[in-house]
Amino acid sequence: MPILWKNPSSLNKFSHFKLYNMIIHLLPTSSKKLLFDNITELPLSKISGKPLFNYIGFFSRISPNFINNMAPVLINEEIGFNKIREEYKKNLFEQEIYKLFIDNCKDIRLFNWKTTQPLSQFQGASTCFSQLSILNIDLQFVTSTALFGMAQICQSIEHLDISNCNQDIPGLIHFIDIQRNLQSLCIYFRTGEKHPIQQQCVQLSEVIERKAATIKKFIVRPIITLLSPKFLPSLINLQYLELNNDCGLEIDESVEMQEWDQYLSIASFPNLRYLETAFLPSCKDYMLIEKSHGNILEINIYRSYIDQDPDPFYTKKLIKAISKCCPKIERLTIDAEPENLEGIKEIFINCTRLKMIDLSTNNEEERGCDELLEIITNYSPESLCEFSFFENWIFTVGGLEKFFENWRKRKPLIFNKHYSGLCFFTDEHKKIVKKYLDEGVIKEANC
Repeated sequence: MPILWKNPSSLNKFSHFKLYNMIIHLLPTSSKKLLFDNITELPLSKISGKPLFNYIGFFSRISPNFINNMAPVLINEEIGFNKIREEYKKNLFEQEIYKLFIDNCKDIRLFNWKTTQPLSQFQGASTCFSQLSILNIDLQFVTSTALFGMAQICQSIEHLDISNCNQDIPGLIHFIDIQRNLQSLCIYFRTGEKHPIQQQCVQLSEVIERKAATIKKFIVRPIITLLSPKFLPSLINLQYLELNNDCGLEIDESVEMQEWDQYLSIASFPNLRYLETAFLPSCKDYMLIEKSHGNILEINIYRSYIDQDPDPFYTKKLIKAISKCCPKIERLTIDAEPENLEGIKEIFINCTRLKMIDLSTNNEEERGCDELLEIITNYSPESLCEFSFFENWIFTVGGLEKFFENWRKRKPLIFNKHYSGLCFFTDEHKKIVKKYLDEGVIKEANC
């Protein structure tokens, strides 16, 4: 029974109506009366007898999505319904269901906080959430007051994800500050036409600096300049860094971006294992690689070539840094051009543990691309088993066939083509891929 009720919503061909009906039946008498007096259509009397177990106590997590999905199934909209009345009914229903779970679930370790309900005020909250170690907070729902309340209970968060952030929030700053062993911090800022860029979140940046000594994983997206980068040198134990500046905003010359440029130049992460950057105009990510002490296992660097030519100087420095400073790397995603093929060769020669390489390019001419296939054949380590590329790498049909013939003696290859909007990968290319897929030379392909 504990196994069945650990996460019953994941079971296939399971009647959600019956499951929800059982949960309603497990509500305390006071909650049943409150709901029945206000929501007459709830199926409160359709199960006879007392349940054999306290099934809610077997749940391993409290899922807001699971609770949100209950109301539409059990509460039918009345004909000519009043929107305010319907919202009241759904809020009341959600409140009592959260109370049920929080009072019965013990020592929850993971929670996705996506509700306006005052969870810390419900009976059993201190027992339910005191051991919480992984928390996702959606600031579209969670208020500063609610964060102050939860901070009295949760002080052992190790992995914290914050979404829809766009300003300094006192309750959030206090909640982060009070954590004793924060190891992972992911911040997703809210941007777009309805949410224009705000001023930098100075207090948020300052609290990150105060917790920097324990942080091993740090992610910020889709715009990094909403944080001041002054905390970067303090991340002395960082192992995982993801800086995604992929909001599409032109901020190359902004004062904030110049500040990030400065701090990326002086930051050093000797324990870094994973590095991902997207559309950083500063191009200082290669300097992080140079100062990584050879520990990096995976690199994903994305540059924007829209309405601009690639920077050959930057690309050369990046490839050189990888080939010289990443002997343990296993997975690599970068942009390159035919002019960089000698550098790609050096990566293959020096990075003998490489398992996957993914190459993008701005190339639109049939020059040097078959040479890339020859370099992979002749210089890639035996560990390489996956090759991905944007179809701007224009391989000839003959060159592709020769590549696969030469690959027969090696372990089957995962071969992936990313769509670029152009049509350089023809039906003839696809026939070659299918042939070698059928023959087992290729393990997987999406061409």
